[in-house]
Amino acid sequence: MKYSILTITIVLSLFLITQFVGLTANSIYAESELPYRLQPPSVEPKFSPWFFLSMVIVISLLFFAMKRFKLEILMKLWFFIAITICIAVTLSAFVDSWIAVIVALSIVLLKFKERDIYMHNLGEILMYGGVVALFAPMLNFWAVVILLIGMSIYDYIAVFVTKHMIGLAKMQEELGIFSGLVVVNKDDVAILGGGDIAFTLLFAVIVLRQFGIVNALLSIYGATLFIAILMIIGKRKNIIQQCPLLQQVHCLDF
Repeated sequence: MKYSILTITIVLSLFLITQFVGLTANSIYAESELPYRLQPPSVEPKFSPWFFLSMVIVISLLFFAMKRFKLEILMKLWFFIAITICIAVTLSAFVDSWIAVIVALSIVLLKFKERDIYMHNLGEILMYGGVVALFAPMLNFWAVVILLIGMSIYDYIAVFVTKHMIGLAKMQEELGIFSGLVVVNKDDVAILGGGDIAFTLLFAVIVLRQFGIVNALLSIYGATLFIAILMIIGKRKNIIQQCPLLQQVHCLDF
């Protein structure tokens, strides 16, 4: 087994909490406007998968350009602002929008400054609901299916062919802006990437809006089961040595 039962349980629990928080926030926004006068991109569903894929590629190239010209401070600022906005959007579904932005700013400041894993994971739990709320309105069921297929192909090419996704991950590590849930349990270090969390939630939100809560929950539970299987049968690696960021954060030791 790749991870201990306790490590798997903690990762899956955090994943499910993130999904439920995001799903609840988006169910509220299905009947109300986004805060801070934010508007989703005005793109028709039939074009939205290609718009989304193009945006991912452009952002990747932009990050490499920032790295090339030593503009890392701009990358950090971009992440800081984006994460703060997304957390604030999620929280605004439950509390006053000004309270939400103050809490979001506090979490992100601690997340970046202290490198505390509590704050890191709290920020991750609250962030993805806001990310999805900004993009879900431009997608329908078939559009999100096409998007997920396209992202899977892109991910394979980016990791195994061009390998630029590995370069992006290393850039995040060096700058301390890693995206994803992190659990440290004695000798076990488990990381669940932000893409796995965000796209699962995006699919669940679209299913919720078109097919109801039962089907949305089934999609989340199906993804959870798949992650659990991967954590059980996957190959074990020394993640701490491969990820400099984990050598800097104040980790939980269960």
